[in-house]
Amino acid sequence: MTSLIDAPTLVLNKSLDAICIEPFKETLSKVFSDRAKFVDDETFQHLTWQEWFDQFSIPVEDEGDYGYQWINVTKFKVRLPRIIVLTEYNKTPHTRIRLTRRNLLIRDGYRCQYTNKKVSSRTGTIDHIMPKCRGGLTTWANCVISTFEVNVKKGGRTPKEAGLRLLNPPKEPRWSPLYAYADQERPEEWKNFVRTDQWNEFGYWDVELEP
Repeated sequence: MTSLIDAPTLVLNKSLDAICIEPFKETLSKVFSDRAKFVDDETFQHLTWQEWFDQFSIPVEDEGDYGYQWINVTKFKVRLPRIIVLTEYNKTPHTRIRLTRRNLLIRDGYRCQYTNKKVSSRTGTIDHIMPKCRGGLTTWANCVISTFEVNVKKGGRTPKEAGLRLLNPPKEPRWSPLYAYADQERPEEWKNFVRTDQWNEFGYWDVELEP
């Protein structure tokens, strides 16, 4: 288990809302102490360690990986759990989210907020609704993601002056595991609980923006 003991595990509240990400070794202790159960990402069953072992173990000599990671337990290897659900309600963390390019992309759903066109970390740009040249600040409420073409068209004008209309009112987002973990490993098993398709892979987008 040594190589996978720190593997990231998604922690869900009783309501199945994602609240944090913890190393496997910490979530394992929660399961053994009945404070949590493992979650099967396909059936959404909540399983104890023994139930997980009974369903997802194979002989150690089986050389297939079947698309999963495995941990060795005596003569068996057990599929690595990637999600747990707490048995008691826990508060969602109220952590300040840094204003970065990546976090703006996540907040705006990787879409231009004027045209709804899909963008990526390579094609999306940051637009100041009230232009910086006219005193606009770099804040959650004054910044949106846009395409390069729209940003050039808008220039130093307001959206109204440029004949543009915002799709959504910009505001500071609520905390989500995406903001805390978006630039690291993306387990496929998490796809039903967080949008793993929207994770950035470019360090430039993680630099906090200057006011």
